Amino acid sequence: MTINSNDPRVLAFDVGGTWVKLGVVDAAGRLLHVDRFPTRASDGQTLVARLIEAAKPLVARHAPAGIAFSTLGVIDRRAGAPVAAVEAIEGYLGQSPKISFEHAFGLPVVVENDGNCVALAEGWTGAAAGVAHYIALALGTGIGGGIVIDGRLYRGAHGAAGEWGYMRIDGLVWEEHASPRALAAAAERARPGCGLDAEGVFAARERGDAVMGGVLDAWFDLLATGLANLLVAFNPARTVIGGGITARGPAFLDELRTHLRARMHPDFHAMGDLALASAGNHAGLLGAARLWLDEHAPRPDKP
Repeated sequence: MTINSNDPRVLAFDVGGTWVKLGVVDAAGRLLHVDRFPTRASDGQTLVARLIEAAKPLVARHAPAGIAFSTLGVIDRRAGAPVAAVEAIEGYLGQSPKISFEHAFGLPVVVENDGNCVALAEGWTGAAAGVAHYIALALGTGIGGGIVIDGRLYRGAHGAAGEWGYMRIDGLVWEEHASPRALAAAAERARPGCGLDAEGVFAARERGDAVMGGVLDAWFDLLATGLANLLVAFNPARTVIGGGITARGPAFLDELRTHLRARMHPDFHAMGDLALASAGNHAGLLGAARLWLDEHAPRPDKP
C-alpha cells in the first residue's frame, strides 16, 4: 500500500503482564486515541487473537499506515515474536504479533521490547530529546531499559541488550533486590507483617522510622551500584530513570545521585547526568510508533 509520509498514523500496542494499552499515534507524537484492557496473563495463548479483535474498529476508524508493538520479552525482530523473558504471560512465548497482524490487516508491523520502546519515546518527546547517547531505565516489577548510541537503538546480537535486571550485584540478581518490588520485600524481611509497598517504605522513613530508613539506604546502595556499572560500561551523556516510584520527583533523583557518586570513580562524576523520565504513562505506545515511523516513514533529518 502507499504510505502518506506527510501524516502517517500508527496503531500502537503496549503489551504488559497486567494490562494491554493501545492507541493511535500521529507523526508528531500526539496520541489520538488511548485505551486499555486486562492482559489475562493466564490465557496468553489467545492474546494475539484478542489484540486483533481490539484493533479492528481502530483500523476502520483511523486508517493507520502501520501497526507497532511494545511488548515484554526478548524479541526476535525478524519473526516479530518474543523468544525469552515472557514468564509473566502464560503461553505467549513464540507467538508472532507481526505475522498475525500483517495477515489480518495487510499493514507493515514492527515488534520491539518494551524497555527499548520506552527509550525511544524518551528520545522523541521526553527527557532525552536531542541527546545522541543515552540509556533509559524503567524501575517496575523488574529493572529493564534501552540503550541509544549515536541516535540509534542498540539491541545487541540477540535482542537482549538492556535486560540488565538480570545482572548480579554483590552476588545478587539486581532486579530481585533493587526494584521497587524488591524494596517492599526487603521491608517485609525487616519487619514481618508490615505490608508496606515501595511508596509505603518511603513514607515510613519520612515519619521517622529508622528501620525503614536503613532498608532504603541498603536499597539505594544496590540500585546505585548497578547503575554505576552501566554508566562505566556505556558512558551515556544522559541516563533517564522512570517507573512509578520516580513520581517522588527530584528528591528521589537527588538521593540516587548521592548514592551513585559514592560508588563511582571521581573521574566519571561529570561525564553524564541523571534525569527523570518525562514521556509519560504511554511511553511504550509512543516508542513503538516512533520505531515504526523510523523504519517506514523516516524523518528528513534521519538517514
